Amino acid sequence: MGSYEREQQMIAAGTAQRGQAAREYFAHLDANLPEEASNFSHRPDYSKTLFAPENDDIYREFCAYLDLPEPRFFDAVEQPLIIGGHTAADVYFAMKSRNYRLVSIDGAAVYNMLVKLRTQPDIAERVLQFRPTCYKSGCGTQKQA
Repeated sequence: MGSYEREQQMIAAGTAQRGQAAREYFAHLDANLPEEASNFSHRPDYSKTLFAPENDDIYREFCAYLDLPEPRFFDAVEQPLIIGGHTAADVYFAMKSRNYRLVSIDGAAVYNMLVKLRTQPDIAERVLQFRPTCYKSGCGTQKQA
């Protein structure tokens, strides 16, 4: 039984609410976060996006990602969803490779971007294509690919 199915059983029993698997994932991430980094991290409220019932297919895949052994890889999820021409692995690569300022990206952020690709495709595509411009004006050393 995977984390999605466990969560559904807990919801039926009245001992959890939707998003329980993700909250456990966040607790694990936060427990391993260095103290100095914890001051700079924040968790958005995913209740209206990733945890919303209309995005159940994306949330199910996110739970399948959580069920993978660590270290987890987005391209290891079997039969990945394709939304707006992107899989979770594509989204992760686009977010990570185009913005060198990002240190780490958690799984919820990647899957939330899939929700955004579904609900706000124009904005989400612009975010995925984003390149910081600071290095163009001489304050950084990163070169445009």
